[in-house]
Amino acid sequence: MRLGTYNVLGLTGYPAAAAKRDLHDRLSGETVTHFASVFRSLHCDVLALQEGAPVAQMQRVARALSVSLATVPSPENWPGHVLSRYPILESRTFSHTAPAIETQPFSRCAGAALLELPNAESLCLVVVHLHPSDKQLRDREAAMLHEKLPEALALASHVAVVGDFNCATDEALHSTLRRADFVNAMEHAGGGIHATMDTAGIEPHFIDYIYLSASLIPYVKSAHVVRDEGFRHDAPLPAGKWVHSDHLPVIVDLALP
Repeated sequence: MRLGTYNVLGLTGYPAAAAKRDLHDRLSGETVTHFASVFRSLHCDVLALQEGAPVAQMQRVARALSVSLATVPSPENWPGHVLSRYPILESRTFSHTAPAIETQPFSRCAGAALLELPNAESLCLVVVHLHPSDKQLRDREAAMLHEKLPEALALASHVAVVGDFNCATDEALHSTLRRADFVNAMEHAGGGIHATMDTAGIEPHFIDYIYLSASLIPYVKSAHVVRDEGFRHDAPLPAGKWVHSDHLPVIVDLALP
């Protein structure tokens, strides 16, 4: 099994102004064709996305890939998605709109999808996108996810928590996951934490992660951050040049069918 996570910047390309010449807009057929090709090139059996597109557009992408799709709605404008070659048994949303609250926990997205694996096993994939600038809000989000973990662990054979944490490994969500015996895939099998925002015009950030439950650790083969052509570019970025997103995908390979 290959599992990935990728913040895709709304399928606009980066920088969006340069990408618009080729994609036109994020709801175009050209965008479907382009990002279906991008996702196909990752060879993921399961791919979690943050900052996705409206569900109808993602359904077009899923159909182009012949995979199942679950969508995690966003209270604002940053839905999450799961593209899976395994059957999706159910999905849950943790990110809800509340009245009279300007910025609430999980204003980006948070949710889970239960996937049916071969050999009567299952995977609960928790997809999160924490707040980018408010540490106190991220701490609240971590506490809320802490409350969800026991149910996820009881629900499925295996659990993975993935996404854009918008923080380094010294913050609350990382501590919460470590205390629950989750392991950071890149630390375990990828040679350490690598930058996941690292392209021309962007300060490097280490903010996208895959955490695996203890049950998955014996199956881990390797992990890496994708740095192939098209995903990033060294500065300076030539005029008219663009890359798929301002983030890079994180991938883990597991010895599971």
